Amino acid sequence: MPSTRSLTALPKVHVHAHLDGSYPREAVLALARRRGVEVDLPQRSGAFGGPDGWHDVWEFFAAYGRVPALVEDLDDLAELCRALVAQEAAQGVVYLEPAVEPQLYAPRLGSLRDVTRVVLEAFADAATRHGVEVGALVTVNTDQDEAVAGELAAVAVEFAGAGVTAFGTAGFEEPSDLQRFAPHAARARAAGLPVVAHAGQTGGWECVAEAVDVLGATRISHGVRSVENPEFVQRLVEAGVVLDVAPVSNVALGIVPDLAAHPAPVLHRAGVGVTLNADDQLWFGRGVSDQYAVARDVWGFSDADLAAVAGHGLRIEGMSARTRQVFGSGLAAWLEDD
Repeated sequence: MPSTRSLTALPKVHVHAHLDGSYPREAVLALARRRGVEVDLPQRSGAFGGPDGWHDVWEFFAAYGRVPALVEDLDDLAELCRALVAQEAAQGVVYLEPAVEPQLYAPRLGSLRDVTRVVLEAFADAATRHGVEVGALVTVNTDQDEAVAGELAAVAVEFAGAGVTAFGTAGFEEPSDLQRFAPHAARARAAGLPVVAHAGQTGGWECVAEAVDVLGATRISHGVRSVENPEFVQRLVEAGVVLDVAPVSNVALGIVPDLAAHPAPVLHRAGVGVTLNADDQLWFGRGVSDQYAVARDVWGFSDADLAAVAGHGLRIEGMSARTRQVFGSGLAAWLEDD
C-alpha cells in the first residue's frame, strides 16, 4: 500500500536554497505592492515540474535580479529573511542554511558587513521564534564576483561561529577556473568553515573534481553530472562528499530532460550522500517537501529510503549538536509512526 507518512512531517535539512530565490512568493508580492510595482513571478503548475522552464540558465539568471531590486532598505531585507525561515519551518525543516550573497544588496543598502549582519540577525530572531536552526552560507558568484571575493571571505570569517556556517561558490559557467578563489576558500577553511561549491550542473564530473581538489569542498551544490564517471562517484563515496541536489530545478533549467531521468537515484544507490533541496523555489514553484514527493512518487523511494536521504543532513557540518540530536530522534520517530 502507498505510504501515508507525511513528507512535511519528515524532519529534513534545506541546505541548497539561494536566499534571494527562496523568499516566500506572498512576501515578495506584498513588498512589490508596497513599492507600487509589478513583478512577474512564475506560477506553480504541473504535478512536479513546477512552472515552465527557461530557454537556458542565463535567461533565468537575468530574471533572478528582479527580486533583490525590490528591496529598498535593510528592513525590507530582514522582513524577507524572517518570512523565509517561517516558510521552511512549516515544511518540516530542522536546519536551514541559505546561500547568502550580500553583494546583491551592497553597497546600495550598506557595506557587505552591514548587509550580512542584518541577514544574520533576522535569521537568529526567526529561528528562535520558529524552532529552526539557521546558518548562512556566504557565497561568491564565480561568474561575477572575483573582485569582491576576498571581501566576502573576510566577512564570512568574521562571522564564523556567529551565524555564518559555511563559505562557498555559485555560478552557471563551468568549468569556473576555481583556482582564482582557492586562497579565499583556504582562508575560510582555516576559520573552521566548510566549503560548499556549485559544480556538476552545466559542467561535467570534472568540474566537481575541480571543486573538491582546488577549493577543498566537502559539499557540492548539484553535482549530478558526477554520475558520468563511476570511478569518480566511488571517490565521492570514499571521501564522504555530500551532494545537495535540486531535482525540480534541474528539470526547469534543462540540466536533465525529466524527473524520471534524474541521476539522484543512481547516486543514492551507489552510496553517495545525497540531500534533496529546492534551490530557488520562488522561481521553480516547488519547496523542499516537494522534492521528497518526487523521490517517493517518481523514483519509487520507500519511506526507509526517504529517511536515509534526509539522514544525510546529519552530515552537515554547521549543524549544532543539539539540533543533530533532535533531528536524529525525529527521523527515527517518523519511521516508527504508522
